[in-house]
Amino acid sequence: MNRIFWLLRLAATVGTVLILFGIQPTVNGQTKANKSAIAGVNVITDMGSLSGSVAAPKEFKAAKVYARNVDKNVVYMVYTVGGKYQFVGLFPGSYEVHVTKNGFTGGNVQKVKIAAGPNAAVDFTLREGTSRANQQMRSGLPANEPLLAYDELYPPGKGRAIIERTCMRCHGPDFLPNKQWDEDQWNAAIDLMQSTAPNSNPPGRISATSVPDGISSSERQTLVDYLVKNFGPNSEPRGLAIADVPEDEEALGKAMYVEYHIPALPSGTERRFHDAHLSQNGDVWYVDTSGMQIGKMDPRTATWTDYAVTNPDARGHGLLQDANGDIWYSGHTAFGRVDSKTGSMKFYPYYEEKPVRPPHGNTPMIDSKQNVWTTLMYTDEVAKWDRETGKVSRFTVPTPHSGPYGGVMDKNDNVWVAEWFACKMARFNTNTENFTEFTPLSKPCTMRRLSVDHNGMVWFALDSVGKIGMLNPSTGQVVEYAEPVKFGFPYDIQEDHDYNFWIADSGQGGGLIKFEPRTRKFTYYPGVQRTDMPKIEVSRQNSIWYTTRAADAKEMALGVLYPDKSKITTLAATY
Repeated sequence: MNRIFWLLRLAATVGTVLILFGIQPTVNGQTKANKSAIAGVNVITDMGSLSGSVAAPKEFKAAKVYARNVDKNVVYMVYTVGGKYQFVGLFPGSYEVHVTKNGFTGGNVQKVKIAAGPNAAVDFTLREGTSRANQQMRSGLPANEPLLAYDELYPPGKGRAIIERTCMRCHGPDFLPNKQWDEDQWNAAIDLMQSTAPNSNPPGRISATSVPDGISSSERQTLVDYLVKNFGPNSEPRGLAIADVPEDEEALGKAMYVEYHIPALPSGTERRFHDAHLSQNGDVWYVDTSGMQIGKMDPRTATWTDYAVTNPDARGHGLLQDANGDIWYSGHTAFGRVDSKTGSMKFYPYYEEKPVRPPHGNTPMIDSKQNVWTTLMYTDEVAKWDRETGKVSRFTVPTPHSGPYGGVMDKNDNVWVAEWFACKMARFNTNTENFTEFTPLSKPCTMRRLSVDHNGMVWFALDSVGKIGMLNPSTGQVVEYAEPVKFGFPYDIQEDHDYNFWIADSGQGGGLIKFEPRTRKFTYYPGVQRTDMPKIEVSRQNSIWYTTRAADAKEMALGVLYPDKSKITTLAATY
């Protein structure tokens, strides 16, 4: 069976290579969709297209071209290749089009009307401008703060070494320089991070679990002195200058991002996305953690439907859809069940009595019997809602203060958990109710998400060390791959239908990275806006969906990357 499958894949690969080199077995070798996209016309009925050129006084690669549909507040972004660009699948309407490229100016907004069918055209001429170093993505960072090299931002010394093994594990290197705190404030922050009290947020961020060496009393004073000296009340906010990502213009020229911007709530309450989930009918469901909504967006029409969370203590985090079409989400204190047709909600508390600390449900999973599971980050547990009994049970992860975060169900109904602070993977056998923990090669580290591929291998992202890795559950063997750009921050990793992996990374300002395990090649797709993408979903068509959690609240969007826009046949989003 495996040999037959391999031969079929080889045949498909050979066909792809022939097309790439312009060798077609017959006149009809290309699909209609490919012909349409190459000709600059839309590939979906009743949609529009746009193309043009971008000129400049000196050579450049992969400029970003933006087209915003003013009526629907949908933003499209493509990259230039050889100074040319092309959009497909555009909703008809009024558009604002502009270009950005670091080191250039002059790509100001031009307005154009786009109709169904015919191709519109807009050209740009750039001028030389100033360049600005790249910067990581962290919530609340000023847009134009001064950027410094690492050794300038963090002068070498014992204090920096302590920061690197403690603070940077979670916060990265671009967080501390924005805190102009005095000695008391830095001591209070360290107390909070070291606390294992049930009411800390969350308990044990810096503990024997996450930082085996700990922070001795003498080291603590060294750390505080360093923080006050470099990031005290008299310091200026500043950030870390990092290298630009490598640009594969040929790959980028095929790609197109689309971001659907969510409408404001009537109350004016800020909106903040977390996870998204593709549905059985092509809608995209989402969690709005600030606006306290669970909702859906139809990408075929860019229309939104919100359902207010009726239990404030059960605000959402992750979500999924069961076989009956109901939406389940991991709430702060309970499972939430949403009727996908009416929006009515039911709640199933993790604890019968109110616990000292809200468990903070994170990532829901569903097994073959349609039981619903979730990680409980603040109480180091995994919870199960039983389909037959309607009861909730809980199981404690062996390592204390481990912060179970991302989770996934494998084909054998084993629950796999990423232990954020412990930097371990835990397999929970749902039949024997036993845990087995596995440790990556890089320690100390932090791990937020993992996934299981088509062969049962477990892939994980180590955000604090800029690496991804693979665990063979049968042998316990682990391999890791370092991202090619320093200060990467991989958050999630998911397999596509071609057996490549996609990584959500906020290290260079936010974007998606494709990793090809056969060649170990990384291809970077810088994002539409500066944001992180905490959870990604791969559609049936190999499009990559995400949310813009850390972006400006006014720019909250459900986003999708089409790695090859010529292959778009529908805007529906299904698995």
